Amino acid sequence: MKILGIVYLVQVIIGVAGNIFLIYHYCFHFIIQNNPRRINFILIQLTFANAMFLLFRGIPTAIFSLGIKSFLNDAVCKILTYPQRVLRGLSLCSTCLLSGFQAIAISPNSPKWAVLKVKSSKGIIPCCFICWIINLLMDLAISIYAIGPKNNTKTKGRNKLDYCTLDPYALNSLKLQLWKSFYDSVLVALMAITSGYMVFLLYYHHKRVHHIHSTSLSPRISPETRAIKVILLLVGTFFFFNFICSIITIYTNHAQVTGPWMFYVPMLFSMGFQTTSPFVLISSEKWGAWEFCCFLQKMKD
Repeated sequence: MKILGIVYLVQVIIGVAGNIFLIYHYCFHFIIQNNPRRINFILIQLTFANAMFLLFRGIPTAIFSLGIKSFLNDAVCKILTYPQRVLRGLSLCSTCLLSGFQAIAISPNSPKWAVLKVKSSKGIIPCCFICWIINLLMDLAISIYAIGPKNNTKTKGRNKLDYCTLDPYALNSLKLQLWKSFYDSVLVALMAITSGYMVFLLYYHHKRVHHIHSTSLSPRISPETRAIKVILLLVGTFFFFNFICSIITIYTNHAQVTGPWMFYVPMLFSMGFQTTSPFVLISSEKWGAWEFCCFLQKMKD
């Protein structure tokens, strides 16, 4: 499995580099612009959570895949499990916020929507803090029940790979996981609703201006339409990787599969969104050569 360890390291390097570049880009524009977009706070939080998640999950997984397993004990597993769960939750929450606020931003310019747009713009930063508080508190309680492979002798052969897991026989752990699953399900449902709403608005807008585009020699895509398509692609990427990972996990649990791939393949897909999402966002941004040069200069310094 040493090849998989190298694959994990490459995935981490590519994903972290892309997310760090975006953090620099959003912070750079936030500083130099007179009226910066408040939604950049969500994007900074999303890319930060993605980069840190890749580090906290990808590096230990790569080390484990290379055959180094002696470092795993109860304390290390708790230390690794907590930031992984918090950062994954932040990534989900940030994507949900991004989809929700963008749906409000592109809504019709009626008086009711105008009031909501003003309030939502002011509520972006508080919502980001709420995401941090919820995930920090909820995942702290869950991570207490993380155990190392040496104390995981009652799992009836389901943890033959000797990796960290949550104690399956702790009643409080199961209750907390159910609450966290419900919380994640609510966010996923909100993402699905706002994404469907944006698809409807995009279709309605395209249908309304179709005759204008048909008479134009070089029709241009509006910034709002471009933003909708990017966020929909981002949400679609999130659903794709999490759906594949969930299907594999359900299959291995139901079929009681104990082969090595039951661990390595889901781990690979669990980091897929954090690796690909920065490049989805990079493809939507306008870049100047001078900005890229400044980034390279900062990296050298």
